[in-house]
Amino acid sequence: MKLLFFVRELPYVQRIYAPLLDELIDRGHTVHLAFTKKTRWDRIERGLAGIDRQGLTLGYAPHRRHADGWRRVAWLVRSVADLARYAHPRYDGAPTLRRRVTEKVLHRIETGRYLEPIGRCLALHIGRRLASATDAAYSARVIRGAARLEQAVPTSPEIDAFIRTHAPDAVMVTPVVKYGSDEVEYLKSARALGVPAATAVASWDNLTNKGLLKFDPERVFVWNEAQRREAIDLHGIDPDHVVATGGQLFDKWFERRPSRSRDEFMTEVGLDPNQLYVLYLCSSPFVVRKPQAEIDFVLRLLQGMRESDDERLKRAGLLVRPYPRGSQWRKIDLASHGNAVRWPPKHAYATTEQAIADFYDSIAHSAAVVGINTTAMIEAAIVGKPVLTILEPKFAQEGTLHFHHLLEENGGFLHTASSLEEHLGRLARVLDEGEEGAERRRRFVESFVRPRGLDRPATPIFADEVEELARTRVQPTSHSPLLRALLTLEAAACTALIVATPLVRPLRLRLVGAARSRGLMTPPANVR
Repeated sequence: MKLLFFVRELPYVQRIYAPLLDELIDRGHTVHLAFTKKTRWDRIERGLAGIDRQGLTLGYAPHRRHADGWRRVAWLVRSVADLARYAHPRYDGAPTLRRRVTEKVLHRIETGRYLEPIGRCLALHIGRRLASATDAAYSARVIRGAARLEQAVPTSPEIDAFIRTHAPDAVMVTPVVKYGSDEVEYLKSARALGVPAATAVASWDNLTNKGLLKFDPERVFVWNEAQRREAIDLHGIDPDHVVATGGQLFDKWFERRPSRSRDEFMTEVGLDPNQLYVLYLCSSPFVVRKPQAEIDFVLRLLQGMRESDDERLKRAGLLVRPYPRGSQWRKIDLASHGNAVRWPPKHAYATTEQAIADFYDSIAHSAAVVGINTTAMIEAAIVGKPVLTILEPKFAQEGTLHFHHLLEENGGFLHTASSLEEHLGRLARVLDEGEEGAERRRRFVESFVRPRGLDRPATPIFADEVEELARTRVQPTSHSPLLRALLTLEAAACTALIVATPLVRPLRLRLVGAARSRGLMTPPANVR
Protein backbone atom coordinates (compact mmCIF):
# COMPACT_ATOMS: atom_id res chain seq x y z
CA MET A 1 0.00 0.00 0.00
CA LYS A 2 1.10 3.56 -0.73
CA LEU A 3 -0.13 6.04 1.88
CA LEU A 4 0.03 9.79 1.32
CA PHE A 5 -0.11 11.39 4.76
CA PHE A 6 -0.64 15.16 4.96
CA VAL A 7 0.46 16.35 8.41
CA ARG A 8 0.66 19.92 9.66
CA GLU A 9 4.07 19.90 11.35
CA LEU A 10 6.77 17.75 12.88
CA PRO A 11 5.43 17.39 16.48
CA TYR A 12 2.32 15.62 15.18
CA VAL A 13 4.57 12.91 13.78
CA GLN A 14 6.95 12.71 16.74
CA ARG A 15 4.39 12.72 19.54
CA ILE A 16 1.32 11.12 17.96
CA TYR A 17 1.79 9.20 14.71
CA ALA A 18 5.32 7.75 14.88
CA PRO A 19 4.01 4.37 16.20
CA LEU A 20 1.56 4.11 13.29
CA LEU A 21 4.26 4.93 10.73
CA ASP A 22 6.60 2.30 12.19
CA GLU A 23 3.80 -0.29 12.13
CA LEU A 24 2.84 0.45 8.52
CA ILE A 25 6.45 0.37 7.33
CA ASP A 26 7.06 -2.90 9.23
CA ARG A 27 4.13 -4.36 7.28
CA GLY A 28 5.83 -3.50 4.00
CA HIS A 29 3.83 -0.38 3.12
CA THR A 30 5.32 2.92 1.95
CA VAL A 31 4.39 6.31 3.37
CA HIS A 32 5.00 9.79 2.02
CA LEU A 33 4.78 12.50 4.68
CA ALA A 34 3.72 15.84 3.20
CA PHE A 35 4.07 18.71 5.68
CA THR A 36 1.39 21.35 5.22
CA LYS A 37 3.23 23.97 7.29
CA LYS A 38 6.71 25.05 6.30
CA THR A 39 9.30 23.74 8.75
CA ARG A 40 13.07 23.93 8.47
CA TRP A 41 14.19 20.82 6.64
CA ASP A 42 17.10 20.09 8.97
CA ARG A 43 14.67 20.02 11.91
CA ILE A 44 12.45 17.55 10.09
CA GLU A 45 15.44 15.32 9.32
CA ARG A 46 16.64 15.37 12.94
CA GLY A 47 13.14 14.92 14.36
CA LEU A 48 12.46 11.76 12.35
CA ALA A 49 15.83 10.13 13.00
CA GLY A 50 14.22 7.44 15.18
CA ILE A 51 11.75 6.26 12.51
CA ASP A 52 12.59 3.55 9.99
CA ARG A 53 13.21 5.56 6.82
CA GLN A 54 13.34 2.55 4.48
CA GLY A 55 9.70 2.94 3.50
CA LEU A 56 9.29 6.65 4.31
CA THR A 57 9.68 9.66 2.05
CA LEU A 58 9.27 13.31 3.02
CA GLY A 59 8.32 16.57 1.40
CA TYR A 60 6.23 19.70 1.60
CA ALA A 61 2.56 19.75 0.64
CA PRO A 62 1.31 22.19 -2.00
CA HIS A 63 -1.29 24.89 -1.37
CA ARG A 64 -3.42 26.98 -3.67
CA ARG A 65 -1.44 29.69 -5.42
CA HIS A 66 -1.28 33.09 -3.73
CA ALA A 67 -3.09 34.72 -6.68
CA ASP A 68 -5.88 32.12 -6.68
CA GLY A 69 -9.00 33.95 -5.47
CA TRP A 70 -10.57 30.64 -4.45
CA ARG A 71 -8.06 30.56 -1.60
CA ARG A 72 -9.68 33.63 0.01
CA VAL A 73 -13.25 32.52 -0.74
CA ALA A 74 -12.66 29.08 0.77
CA TRP A 75 -11.04 30.57 3.90
CA LEU A 76 -14.00 32.90 4.39
CA VAL A 77 -16.54 30.06 4.06
CA ARG A 78 -14.63 27.82 6.49
CA SER A 79 -14.02 30.55 9.05
CA VAL A 80 -17.69 31.51 9.21
CA ALA A 81 -18.52 27.82 9.75
CA ASP A 82 -16.07 27.76 12.68
CA LEU A 83 -17.75 30.82 14.18
CA ALA A 84 -21.13 29.14 13.78
CA ARG A 85 -20.20 26.03 15.78
CA TYR A 86 -19.36 28.20 18.80
CA ALA A 87 -22.69 29.99 18.52
CA HIS A 88 -24.46 26.83 19.71
CA PRO A 89 -25.76 26.99 23.33
CA ARG A 90 -23.53 24.03 24.29
CA TYR A 91 -20.74 26.64 24.42
CA ASP A 92 -22.57 28.95 26.83
CA GLY A 93 -20.40 27.54 29.59
CA ALA A 94 -17.22 27.97 27.57
CA PRO A 95 -16.72 31.75 27.23
CA THR A 96 -12.97 31.39 26.79
CA LEU A 97 -13.41 29.16 23.75
CA ARG A 98 -16.03 31.48 22.25
CA ARG A 99 -13.83 34.50 22.83
CA ARG A 100 -10.79 32.82 21.29
CA VAL A 101 -12.48 31.89 18.01
CA THR A 102 -14.32 35.20 17.81
CA GLU A 103 -11.19 37.29 18.31
CA LYS A 104 -9.09 35.27 15.88
CA VAL A 105 -11.61 34.87 13.08
CA LEU A 106 -13.44 38.21 13.20
CA HIS A 107 -10.19 40.15 13.44
CA ARG A 108 -8.80 38.39 10.40
CA ILE A 109 -12.00 38.98 8.42
CA GLU A 110 -11.85 42.66 9.35
CA THR A 111 -8.16 43.12 8.54
CA GLY A 112 -7.44 40.35 6.01
CA ARG A 113 -6.08 41.41 2.64
CA TYR A 114 -7.56 40.61 -0.76
CA LEU A 115 -11.10 39.89 0.45
CA GLU A 116 -13.71 41.22 -1.95
CA PRO A 117 -15.63 44.02 -0.10
CA ILE A 118 -19.18 42.68 -0.54
CA GLY A 119 -18.21 39.17 0.55
CA ARG A 120 -16.25 40.60 3.49
CA CYS A 121 -19.21 42.71 4.64
CA LEU A 122 -21.61 39.76 4.42
CA ALA A 123 -19.21 37.53 6.38
CA LEU A 124 -18.75 40.24 9.03
CA HIS A 125 -22.50 40.69 9.38
CA ILE A 126 -23.02 36.96 9.89
CA GLY A 127 -19.94 36.63 12.09
CA ARG A 128 -20.92 39.47 14.43
CA ARG A 129 -24.38 38.04 14.86
CA LEU A 130 -22.90 34.63 15.65
CA ALA A 131 -20.51 36.20 18.16
CA SER A 132 -23.17 38.30 19.91
CA ALA A 133 -25.19 35.43 21.42
CA THR A 134 -25.72 31.69 21.17
CA ASP A 135 -28.60 30.51 18.99
CA ALA A 136 -28.94 26.81 18.11
CA ALA A 137 -31.19 27.35 15.09
CA TYR A 138 -29.07 30.12 13.56
CA SER A 139 -25.87 28.18 14.23
CA ALA A 140 -27.23 25.11 12.44
CA ARG A 141 -28.51 27.23 9.53
CA VAL A 142 -25.13 28.88 8.97
CA ILE A 143 -23.27 25.55 9.21
CA ARG A 144 -25.62 23.98 6.63
CA GLY A 145 -25.17 26.96 4.33
CA ALA A 146 -21.38 26.87 4.72
CA ALA A 147 -21.38 23.14 3.91
CA ARG A 148 -23.23 23.80 0.63
CA LEU A 149 -20.77 26.57 -0.22
CA GLU A 150 -17.86 24.26 0.62
CA GLN A 151 -19.19 21.71 -1.88
CA ALA A 152 -19.29 24.46 -4.51
CA VAL A 153 -15.62 25.40 -3.99
CA PRO A 154 -13.64 23.50 -6.66
CA THR A 155 -10.53 21.48 -5.88
CA SER A 156 -7.07 23.00 -6.15
CA PRO A 157 -5.27 22.20 -9.45
CA GLU A 158 -1.93 22.16 -7.60
CA ILE A 159 -3.14 19.65 -4.99
CA ASP A 160 -4.89 17.51 -7.64
CA ALA A 161 -1.61 17.29 -9.57
CA PHE A 162 0.36 16.46 -6.40
CA ILE A 163 -1.92 13.54 -5.51
CA ARG A 164 -1.92 12.25 -9.09
CA THR A 165 1.89 12.28 -9.09
CA HIS A 166 2.11 10.23 -5.89
CA ALA A 167 -0.73 7.89 -6.97
CA PRO A 168 -1.52 6.74 -3.41
CA ASP A 169 -3.86 3.95 -2.41
CA ALA A 170 -5.12 6.10 0.45
CA VAL A 171 -4.79 9.62 1.82
CA MET A 172 -4.75 10.71 5.48
CA VAL A 173 -4.83 14.27 6.79
CA THR A 174 -4.29 15.71 10.27
CA PRO A 175 -5.32 17.76 12.18
CA VAL A 176 -7.84 19.54 9.84
CA VAL A 177 -9.40 21.41 12.80
CA LYS A 178 -7.46 24.68 12.73
CA TYR A 179 -9.74 27.69 12.24
CA GLY A 180 -10.37 28.18 8.53
CA SER A 181 -7.98 25.30 7.80
CA ASP A 182 -7.16 24.69 4.15
CA GLU A 183 -6.31 21.05 4.95
CA VAL A 184 -9.86 20.26 3.81
CA GLU A 185 -8.44 20.75 0.30
CA TYR A 186 -6.44 17.51 0.47
CA LEU A 187 -9.54 15.49 1.39
CA LYS A 188 -11.57 17.13 -1.39
CA SER A 189 -8.92 16.48 -4.03
CA ALA A 190 -8.64 12.84 -2.95
CA ARG A 191 -12.43 12.45 -3.29
CA ALA A 192 -12.40 14.04 -6.75
CA LEU A 193 -9.63 11.67 -7.87
CA GLY A 194 -11.34 8.58 -6.46
CA VAL A 195 -8.74 8.02 -3.70
CA PRO A 196 -10.18 7.00 -0.29
CA ALA A 197 -9.25 9.51 2.40
CA ALA A 198 -9.40 9.90 6.17
CA THR A 199 -9.16 12.58 8.81
CA ALA A 200 -7.00 11.48 11.74
CA VAL A 201 -8.11 13.16 14.98
CA ALA A 202 -4.87 13.95 16.78
CA SER A 203 -5.91 14.70 20.36
CA TRP A 204 -8.71 14.42 22.88
CA ASP A 205 -9.70 18.10 22.60
CA ASN A 206 -9.71 18.39 18.79
CA LEU A 207 -13.41 17.67 18.26
CA THR A 208 -14.70 20.04 20.96
CA ASN A 209 -12.22 22.92 21.28
CA LYS A 210 -11.11 23.55 17.68
CA GLY A 211 -12.76 24.20 14.33
CA LEU A 212 -15.30 22.12 12.42
CA LEU A 213 -14.10 19.21 10.29
CA LYS A 214 -16.19 20.65 7.38
CA PHE A 215 -15.79 17.58 5.19
CA ASP A 216 -17.03 14.02 5.61
CA PRO A 217 -14.31 11.72 4.18
CA GLU A 218 -14.45 7.94 3.86
CA ARG A 219 -13.08 7.61 7.41
CA VAL A 220 -12.58 9.72 10.52
CA PHE A 221 -10.24 7.94 12.93
CA VAL A 222 -10.86 8.69 16.62
CA TRP A 223 -9.73 7.18 19.93
CA ASN A 224 -12.96 6.05 21.55
CA GLU A 225 -16.75 5.99 21.61
CA ALA A 226 -16.94 9.42 23.28
CA GLN A 227 -15.02 11.00 20.40
CA ARG A 228 -17.05 9.00 17.94
CA ARG A 229 -20.23 10.62 19.30
CA GLU A 230 -18.56 14.03 19.11
CA ALA A 231 -17.66 13.52 15.44
CA ILE A 232 -21.24 12.53 14.65
CA ASP A 233 -23.15 14.98 16.84
CA LEU A 234 -20.86 18.03 16.70
CA HIS A 235 -19.41 17.72 13.19
CA GLY A 236 -22.14 15.95 11.24
CA ILE A 237 -19.96 13.02 10.17
CA ASP A 238 -21.76 9.92 8.85
CA PRO A 239 -21.77 7.32 11.69
CA ASP A 240 -20.57 4.67 9.24
CA HIS A 241 -17.46 6.73 8.55
CA VAL A 242 -16.23 7.16 12.16
CA VAL A 243 -13.95 4.43 13.51
CA ALA A 244 -12.57 4.24 17.06
CA THR A 245 -9.10 2.67 17.03
CA GLY A 246 -7.81 3.68 20.47
CA GLY A 247 -5.11 6.18 21.38
CA GLN A 248 -2.01 4.82 19.68
CA LEU A 249 0.18 7.57 21.15
CA PHE A 250 -0.33 6.01 24.61
CA ASP A 251 0.79 2.49 23.69
CA LYS A 252 4.32 3.20 24.90
CA TRP A 253 3.09 3.71 28.48
CA PHE A 254 1.50 0.27 28.94
CA GLU A 255 4.55 -1.99 28.72
CA ARG A 256 7.19 0.46 29.92
CA ARG A 257 8.95 0.05 33.27
CA PRO A 258 11.10 2.55 35.22
CA SER A 259 14.62 3.01 33.86
CA ARG A 260 16.11 3.62 37.32
CA SER A 261 15.18 2.84 40.89
CA ARG A 262 13.16 5.24 43.01
CA ASP A 263 16.18 6.22 45.13
CA GLU A 264 18.34 6.74 42.04
CA PHE A 265 15.69 8.89 40.41
CA MET A 266 14.99 11.06 43.45
CA THR A 267 18.69 11.57 44.14
CA GLU A 268 19.22 12.58 40.51
CA VAL A 269 16.42 15.15 40.47
CA GLY A 270 17.29 16.52 43.93
CA LEU A 271 14.45 15.24 46.15
CA ASP A 272 14.73 13.52 49.52
CA PRO A 273 14.52 9.75 48.78
CA ASN A 274 13.33 9.12 52.34
CA GLN A 275 10.04 10.93 51.66
CA LEU A 276 7.26 10.46 49.11
CA TYR A 277 6.77 13.11 46.46
CA VAL A 278 3.89 14.64 44.51
CA LEU A 279 4.32 15.29 40.77
CA TYR A 280 2.85 18.52 39.43
CA LEU A 281 2.24 18.49 35.64
CA CYS A 282 2.01 21.95 34.10
CA SER A 283 -0.65 22.77 31.49
CA SER A 284 -0.55 24.65 28.20
CA PRO A 285 -0.58 28.47 28.13
CA PHE A 286 -4.13 28.42 26.73
CA VAL A 287 -5.39 26.49 29.78
CA VAL A 288 -3.67 28.59 32.45
CA ARG A 289 -3.96 31.76 30.32
CA LYS A 290 -1.47 33.69 32.46
CA PRO A 291 1.73 31.74 33.25
CA GLN A 292 2.13 33.55 36.56
CA ALA A 293 -1.27 32.22 37.66
CA GLU A 294 -0.01 28.64 37.51
CA ILE A 295 3.21 29.56 39.32
CA ASP A 296 1.19 31.22 42.09
CA PHE A 297 -1.05 28.15 42.28
CA VAL A 298 1.91 25.80 42.70
CA LEU A 299 3.50 28.00 45.35
CA ARG A 300 0.20 28.04 47.29
CA LEU A 301 0.02 24.26 46.95
CA LEU A 302 3.57 23.90 48.24
CA GLN A 303 2.91 26.22 51.17
CA GLY A 304 -0.28 24.30 51.98
CA MET A 305 1.67 21.04 52.02
CA ARG A 306 4.26 22.50 54.36
CA GLU A 307 1.55 23.72 56.74
CA SER A 308 -0.50 20.49 56.56
CA ASP A 309 -1.47 18.55 59.66
CA ASP A 310 -0.63 15.37 57.76
CA GLU A 311 3.04 14.65 58.46
CA ARG A 312 3.48 12.85 55.13
CA LEU A 313 2.38 15.93 53.17
CA LYS A 314 4.37 18.27 55.38
CA ARG A 315 7.61 16.44 54.54
CA ALA A 316 6.67 15.34 51.01
CA GLY A 317 8.63 16.42 47.99
CA LEU A 318 7.14 18.33 45.08
CA LEU A 319 8.44 17.80 41.55
CA VAL A 320 7.21 20.38 39.03
CA ARG A 321 7.35 19.34 35.38
CA PRO A 322 7.03 22.50 33.21
CA TYR A 323 4.99 22.54 30.03
CA PRO A 324 7.41 21.85 27.14
CA ARG A 325 7.19 25.31 25.59
CA GLY A 326 7.08 27.28 28.86
CA SER A 327 10.11 29.20 30.16
CA GLN A 328 8.39 30.95 33.07
CA TRP A 329 9.75 28.50 35.65
CA ARG A 330 13.43 29.18 35.03
CA LYS A 331 13.67 31.95 37.63
CA ILE A 332 11.44 30.32 40.26
CA ASP A 333 13.38 29.06 43.29
CA LEU A 334 11.41 26.06 44.48
CA ALA A 335 14.30 24.66 46.51
CA SER A 336 13.99 27.49 49.03
CA HIS A 337 10.68 25.92 50.12
CA GLY A 338 12.42 22.67 50.99
CA ASN A 339 12.32 19.34 49.12
CA ALA A 340 10.89 20.84 45.92
CA VAL A 341 12.39 21.00 42.42
CA ARG A 342 11.64 21.88 38.81
CA TRP A 343 12.64 19.02 36.51
CA PRO A 344 13.84 18.36 33.91
CA PRO A 345 16.08 21.44 33.72
CA LYS A 346 15.80 21.60 29.92
CA HIS A 347 12.12 20.92 29.43
CA ALA A 348 11.01 19.61 26.06
CA TYR A 349 8.46 17.28 24.52
CA ALA A 350 8.99 13.64 25.46
CA THR A 351 9.93 12.44 21.98
CA THR A 352 13.43 10.95 22.41
CA GLU A 353 13.91 7.65 24.23
CA GLN A 354 15.69 9.35 27.15
CA ALA A 355 13.03 12.07 27.45
CA ILE A 356 10.26 9.46 27.46
CA ALA A 357 12.09 7.45 30.13
CA ASP A 358 12.54 10.58 32.27
CA PHE A 359 8.86 11.46 31.97
CA TYR A 360 7.73 7.91 32.76
CA ASP A 361 10.03 7.64 35.78
CA SER A 362 8.73 10.94 37.19
CA ILE A 363 5.20 9.53 37.11
CA ALA A 364 6.01 5.96 38.16
CA HIS A 365 7.93 6.92 41.31
CA SER A 366 5.44 9.57 42.47
CA ALA A 367 2.81 9.03 45.16
CA ALA A 368 0.20 11.16 43.37
CA VAL A 369 -0.11 13.54 40.41
CA VAL A 370 -1.61 17.05 40.40
CA GLY A 371 -2.43 19.24 37.39
CA ILE A 372 -4.91 21.71 35.92
CA ASN A 373 -5.95 20.26 32.55
CA THR A 374 -3.42 18.33 30.50
CA THR A 375 -3.12 15.15 28.45
CA ALA A 376 -0.41 14.02 30.88
CA MET A 377 -3.20 13.34 33.40
CA ILE A 378 -4.34 10.48 31.15
CA GLU A 379 -0.79 9.18 30.98
CA ALA A 380 -0.60 9.24 34.79
CA ALA A 381 -3.84 7.22 34.98
CA ILE A 382 -2.37 4.63 32.58
CA VAL A 383 0.70 4.30 34.81
CA GLY A 384 -1.70 3.76 37.72
CA LYS A 385 -1.35 6.95 39.77
CA PRO A 386 -4.15 8.90 41.49
CA VAL A 387 -4.65 12.29 39.79
CA LEU A 388 -6.06 15.44 41.41
CA THR A 389 -6.98 19.01 40.48
CA ILE A 390 -8.54 22.13 41.96
CA LEU A 391 -11.44 23.65 40.02
CA GLU A 392 -10.56 27.33 40.09
CA PRO A 393 -12.49 29.98 38.11
CA LYS A 394 -9.29 31.55 36.76
CA PHE A 395 -8.39 28.26 35.05
CA ALA A 396 -11.96 27.52 33.90
CA GLN A 397 -11.26 23.84 33.33
CA GLU A 398 -14.95 23.03 33.01
CA GLY A 399 -15.21 25.62 30.23
CA THR A 400 -13.19 23.30 27.99
CA LEU A 401 -15.56 20.52 26.99
CA HIS A 402 -12.95 17.77 26.76
CA PHE A 403 -12.08 18.18 30.47
CA HIS A 404 -15.46 16.69 31.38
CA HIS A 405 -14.28 13.27 30.17
CA LEU A 406 -12.00 13.09 33.23
CA LEU A 407 -14.69 13.75 35.83
CA GLU A 408 -15.95 10.90 38.00
CA GLU A 409 -19.60 11.53 37.12
CA ASN A 410 -18.71 10.88 33.47
CA GLY A 411 -16.78 7.71 34.15
CA GLY A 412 -13.49 9.49 34.75
CA PHE A 413 -10.83 9.10 37.41
CA LEU A 414 -10.01 12.67 38.44
CA HIS A 415 -10.24 13.75 42.11
CA THR A 416 -11.55 17.32 42.10
CA ALA A 417 -11.73 19.95 44.82
CA SER A 418 -13.05 23.52 44.93
CA SER A 419 -10.51 24.90 47.44
CA LEU A 420 -6.91 24.35 48.47
CA GLU A 421 -7.99 23.05 51.86
CA GLU A 422 -10.31 20.47 50.28
CA HIS A 423 -7.61 19.55 47.76
CA LEU A 424 -5.02 18.91 50.48
CA GLY A 425 -7.51 16.72 52.32
CA ARG A 426 -8.13 14.66 49.16
CA LEU A 427 -4.39 14.47 48.50
CA ALA A 428 -3.80 13.03 51.98
CA ARG A 429 -6.57 10.46 51.47
CA VAL A 430 -5.42 9.23 48.05
CA LEU A 431 -2.05 8.33 49.54
CA ASP A 432 -3.95 5.44 51.14
CA GLU A 433 -6.21 4.81 48.15
CA GLY A 434 -7.07 1.17 47.66
CA GLU A 435 -8.43 -1.03 44.91
CA GLU A 436 -11.49 1.14 44.28
CA GLY A 437 -9.40 3.98 42.87
CA ALA A 438 -7.31 1.60 40.77
CA GLU A 439 -10.45 0.02 39.32
CA ARG A 440 -11.89 3.43 38.43
CA ARG A 441 -8.71 4.33 36.56
CA ARG A 442 -8.68 0.95 34.80
CA ARG A 443 -12.25 1.38 33.55
CA PHE A 444 -11.50 4.85 32.23
CA VAL A 445 -8.30 3.78 30.48
CA GLU A 446 -10.08 0.87 28.81
CA SER A 447 -12.99 2.98 27.55
CA PHE A 448 -11.01 6.09 26.60
CA VAL A 449 -7.62 4.79 25.47
CA ARG A 450 -8.11 1.13 24.49
CA PRO A 451 -11.81 0.63 23.67
CA ARG A 452 -11.15 -2.67 21.88
CA GLY A 453 -9.58 -4.26 24.95
CA LEU A 454 -7.13 -3.20 27.61
CA ASP A 455 -4.67 -5.87 26.47
CA ARG A 456 -4.83 -4.85 22.78
CA PRO A 457 -2.39 -2.10 21.68
CA ALA A 458 -4.08 0.56 19.58
CA THR A 459 -1.34 0.90 16.95
CA PRO A 460 -1.92 -2.44 15.12
CA ILE A 461 -5.67 -1.78 15.18
CA PHE A 462 -5.09 1.66 13.64
CA ALA A 463 -2.86 0.13 10.95
CA ASP A 464 -5.55 -2.48 10.18
CA GLU A 465 -8.09 0.30 9.67
CA VAL A 466 -5.74 2.24 7.39
CA GLU A 467 -5.35 -0.89 5.27
CA GLU A 468 -9.13 -1.23 5.20
CA LEU A 469 -9.39 2.44 4.16
CA ALA A 470 -7.35 1.69 1.04
CA ARG A 471 -9.99 -0.88 0.03
CA THR A 472 -12.91 1.50 0.56
CA ARG A 473 -14.99 2.61 -2.41
CA VAL A 474 -15.21 6.37 -2.96
CA GLN A 475 -18.59 8.00 -3.64
CA PRO A 476 -18.37 11.24 -5.69
CA THR A 477 -19.70 14.51 -4.27
CA SER A 478 -22.11 16.78 -6.17
CA HIS A 479 -22.41 20.56 -5.95
CA SER A 480 -24.85 23.32 -6.88
CA PRO A 481 -24.01 24.86 -10.28
CA LEU A 482 -25.66 28.14 -9.20
CA LEU A 483 -23.54 28.42 -6.04
CA ARG A 484 -20.43 27.51 -8.05
CA ALA A 485 -21.21 30.33 -10.49
CA LEU A 486 -21.76 32.89 -7.71
CA LEU A 487 -18.59 31.89 -5.90
CA THR A 488 -16.66 31.99 -9.18
CA LEU A 489 -17.51 35.69 -9.46
CA GLU A 490 -16.38 36.21 -5.87
CA ALA A 491 -13.12 34.34 -6.50
CA ALA A 492 -12.50 36.35 -9.68
CA ALA A 493 -12.96 39.59 -7.73
CA CYS A 494 -10.46 38.40 -5.10
CA THR A 495 -7.98 37.45 -7.81
CA ALA A 496 -8.37 40.92 -9.37
CA LEU A 497 -7.60 42.52 -6.00
CA ILE A 498 -4.52 40.36 -5.54
CA VAL A 499 -3.19 41.17 -9.01
CA ALA A 500 -4.10 44.85 -8.93
CA THR A 501 -2.84 45.77 -5.45
CA PRO A 502 0.92 45.72 -6.18
CA LEU A 503 0.28 47.58 -9.46
CA VAL A 504 -1.95 50.27 -7.98
CA ARG A 505 0.15 51.04 -4.89
CA PRO A 506 3.14 52.62 -6.74
CA LEU A 507 0.72 54.66 -8.85
CA ARG A 508 -1.11 55.85 -5.72
CA LEU A 509 2.19 56.84 -4.08
CA ARG A 510 3.24 58.78 -7.19
CA LEU A 511 -0.10 60.61 -7.31
CA VAL A 512 0.15 61.51 -3.62
CA GLY A 513 3.75 62.71 -4.09
CA ALA A 514 2.77 64.83 -7.09
CA ALA A 515 -0.15 66.38 -5.22
CA ARG A 516 2.06 67.31 -2.29
CA SER A 517 4.72 68.84 -4.57
CA ARG A 518 2.04 71.09 -6.09
CA GLY A 519 0.72 72.09 -2.70
CA LEU A 520 -2.57 70.25 -3.17
CA MET A 521 -1.97 68.10 -0.09
CA THR A 522 -0.55 69.10 3.31
CA PRO A 523 1.73 66.58 5.03
CA PRO A 524 0.83 65.56 8.60
CA ALA A 525 1.91 67.99 11.33
CA ASN A 526 4.57 65.63 12.71
CA VAL A 527 6.30 65.28 9.31
CA ARG A 528 9.19 67.70 8.65
